[in-house]
Amino acid sequence: MAEDDNQGGTQAESNLAALNETELAQAFAESVVAAEATEHVGRKNRLAGRRSAIVRELKARSAEHAVLQHLAEHTDAAVRREAKAKLAWLDRPPATPPAEPAPPRPPRREWLWQCDGPPPPALMHDDIAQRLRHSVPRLCNRLNDLARPAIGLWPQRRSQVAPTESRFGGTPLAPPGWQWPVAEQEPLLFIAQINCAELRGLPAAEPLPPSGLLAFFGDHDAVTGCFPFDHDCVFYWPNIASLVPAEAIIEPLETFPCCALTPRPLVDLPHPASSAIEDLKLTEQEWQSYFDTWLEIRGHGIPRDVVNFAGFSKLFGWPALLQHDLDQFESDDRARLLLQVDKYCNGEAWHDWAPGGSLYYVISELDLRFRAFERCELEGQFT
Repeated sequence: MAEDDNQGGTQAESNLAALNETELAQAFAESVVAAEATEHVGRKNRLAGRRSAIVRELKARSAEHAVLQHLAEHTDAAVRREAKAKLAWLDRPPATPPAEPAPPRPPRREWLWQCDGPPPPALMHDDIAQRLRHSVPRLCNRLNDLARPAIGLWPQRRSQVAPTESRFGGTPLAPPGWQWPVAEQEPLLFIAQINCAELRGLPAAEPLPPSGLLAFFGDHDAVTGCFPFDHDCVFYWPNIASLVPAEAIIEPLETFPCCALTPRPLVDLPHPASSAIEDLKLTEQEWQSYFDTWLEIRGHGIPRDVVNFAGFSKLFGWPALLQHDLDQFESDDRARLLLQVDKYCNGEAWHDWAPGGSLYYVISELDLRFRAFERCELEGQFT
């Protein structure tokens, strides 16, 4: 039965149809025991879905009460508790028939502005230096020295996205025979891919290979805000022509909306909450003035009424923080942001992380120099 527990979705329910009632009871009990043995929220959710599928199968045979009453006398306390909870759910008074579901609401205008237009030109070094001289004159030179090149990743509405394009979400490509990474038997979730050849000529792209594909994954519990960030993977595949659509052993718990990306050159300054800014010992007035300037630079070219709905995903530069500095930036002054993924809209669907969050893939300068992308670490912050 352990092998059956690793089946997901429709396949799992079709497998249940082949079991007799004793085997269904055993599968229910094994699912409870497996859930008790893990702290992984995604794994618990999948096992809970399996138990619900077992009850549906039993109801189809009019055997749900008999089997659950038997399980309510099980030797395992967790199994007894879960069986009694299912019985109580079955015995509840009939619910009022649900109203007709409302049609899905189209994305808001504020969400669509970003994906329906090209990215505006960002401010470059001279303009940024001028703003810093005006807003924080005492430290403008030191702040200007902290500016780093970055590549903004602007989400775009596209009727079709080529499999090898840079994008968020969808399903990944991988070499033939590649094994999808897992955490607690759950496939990691595919976050993004970057086609390095699309970035040629952009100043910040120099540390990257001139071609090949970077693929970014994260554990369900990390990217949905359940924590911890113990399982993350970044892969680099140099030969794009050899890649094929990847399939996990079981269906991942979630597939994120596929969204094409347009790169744009940026010059990026540290977030006001970063340790790099804290080290400068700004006065309260200077800090507020810098914060206002940082927001102005980041949102340059974006209408004020939509700027709070825009995502600011990027490669390189500085992490745009939601709380304190990233752990790796506080512990290693050579840590560098490789990829930040924010909320995005592809014109049909809107996606946010957990909600109101950002994901950050961080790499050391040395690993970046040797292109050891597999040594990246993932952090996330959520509002």
